[in-house]
Amino acid sequence: MESYLVIKMKHWKFVLLGISLVAVLVIAPAYSIFTDTATSKGNGISSGEFDIAISKEGSRYYNDLKLFDFSDLKPGDVREVTFYIKNRGDIPVSRLTVTLHVKDLEDGPLSPAEAKVDHTPDVGELSGNMVITAMTVEIGGKTLNVSSAVGKTLRELNGKPIPLPIDGKLAPGEAVKVAMRVWFSKDAGNECQTDSVKIDMELDAEQ
Repeated sequence: MESYLVIKMKHWKFVLLGISLVAVLVIAPAYSIFTDTATSKGNGISSGEFDIAISKEGSRYYNDLKLFDFSDLKPGDVREVTFYIKNRGDIPVSRLTVTLHVKDLEDGPLSPAEAKVDHTPDVGELSGNMVITAMTVEIGGKTLNVSSAVGKTLRELNGKPIPLPIDGKLAPGEAVKVAMRVWFSKDAGNECQTDSVKIDMELDAEQ
């Protein structure tokens, strides 16, 4: 009986030893290889600035600037407005428009001559008699016509974006010169006396 137990215990020892060897073979890697690691730290992404500004003479640029103020005009008079638009940002401008927001006003009481023909004492008629006779954009040494504005009155252009031809892009740091000639129509009558027009010019740029 004792010899049987000894043999049985030895048998279990061999079984346990075999299981342990199999476990070691399964867990342990079959072979060794060289390894290495590389890292890239401090990476980042940032956006560029998109910014346009205007100027009277092309030297100092502003985000908000009064460009003109003409007074005491009479029918037949011509005035020219010249200003510059610059891309002060880091991104090219592909589309540029100008929109005129026009408001007619009566400057004080109607004159006797005006009162005879003007039946709208609270609203002026001047914008309907101020005609854009020429508008150009100078860019890259070329002068391009803004034909969509020529021949129209300030009243007709009110609130309508006018595309400025910039040959597809205005590069960072580049500026364009815009010239606009305004004519006080000779057909204007006494209804335009002592009238005024307030014009807000909105410049819009797109990437």
